[in-house]
Amino acid sequence: MIGGHEYIGIEKEEIDTPALLIDIDLLEKNIKTVADFYRGKKGSALRPHQKGHRSPMIAKKQIDAGAKGVAITSFELAELYINFGIKDILVTSEIYGKNKITRLCNYSKHGNITVGVDNIKNVKQLSNMALSQNTKINVALELYMGLGSAGLKKWEKKALPFVKETVNYKGINFKGIWWHQGSLGSIFNWDERKKSHFETLDKVAVLVDEITDKGIEVEILSGGHTCTWNMTPLYAGLSNVEVQAGNYVFCDWVDKLLEGNELFECALTVLTRCISRPDSKEAIFDFGMNTCSHEAGGSGGGKIKGGYTSIVGPKFKNLEGIEYEVHEREEISWVKYQHSNRDINVGDVFELIPSHADTTAKLHDKYYLLRNNKVEMIWPNYGRGLF
Repeated sequence: MIGGHEYIGIEKEEIDTPALLIDIDLLEKNIKTVADFYRGKKGSALRPHQKGHRSPMIAKKQIDAGAKGVAITSFELAELYINFGIKDILVTSEIYGKNKITRLCNYSKHGNITVGVDNIKNVKQLSNMALSQNTKINVALELYMGLGSAGLKKWEKKALPFVKETVNYKGINFKGIWWHQGSLGSIFNWDERKKSHFETLDKVAVLVDEITDKGIEVEILSGGHTCTWNMTPLYAGLSNVEVQAGNYVFCDWVDKLLEGNELFECALTVLTRCISRPDSKEAIFDFGMNTCSHEAGGSGGGKIKGGYTSIVGPKFKNLEGIEYEVHEREEISWVKYQHSNRDINVGDVFELIPSHADTTAKLHDKYYLLRNNKVEMIWPNYGRGLF
């Protein structure tokens, strides 16, 4: 049960812990930073990914600031967004299963949904189901970008024949191309990352020319993400390349390591209390793996070996000069520390900056939105548990 009216207007320290906080000023600053950069840029467009915050309220703030639509991996989350009136959606995954395809057909009548495809058998399935439901389904070909990526392999040679076959299916509207080059997030240096990103865009530009030369329109080109947010618009060889930046909204401490992401503020934190002091160098807090993720949200530009498989833990906000080790259990965490710049007493509250904001956000039923350390609003975490 969400409730929470009794919390409106109270001080941060009075919130029951653990709790998920959003600093409204920092959230809006992050949204404005990216929106201002894209305003007037002809080479690119912002289509923010929703996999992290999963909040239609935040999505509306992004769209109001200039985003052209949203990108979503989960189809069930896309259904929620359409129910909230957000209708321009790129689903960045392939859709299988009779029931889910039927739902896609139904919701395609109420929103401008485009789904990813990388297999002609899937295209045929979608087309047949769409025709049986008296509708059409929008699709965009996903390009393979290396290990861990879905998409059509060897697309430099295979994409054109794939597209030419796709447009022949009567239940399908071919909309364009999308890709996710996740390996770019492991390149710390901005110039080196830009070089690798532009090399991919060069290949995509060749493909686009081949497709359009056959009289086939490519409406959607969607391939940037948070680590290319301020470089994709600089590419001159294509126009209106969509950037699916997502994590910039919350910005965990790992993503902030990347050169170019230092402009973003860590707007999402977990509020926790010290509940025990076994001795002068140990403290027990009421957060754990069930309330704050401890895996890395990527490789931080190569600074964290293993990326998502690495256990790095959260960082305490505004606790400078302290050397500490965080050991998370399910419900509580044991912290060993020294050289703190402040006393740590039983009952004291602290904010934690997650190592992975995307997964931390999914652990809570609600967001407490704070301004000047007071609760201004409480938002249900509508997207939690939607797949």
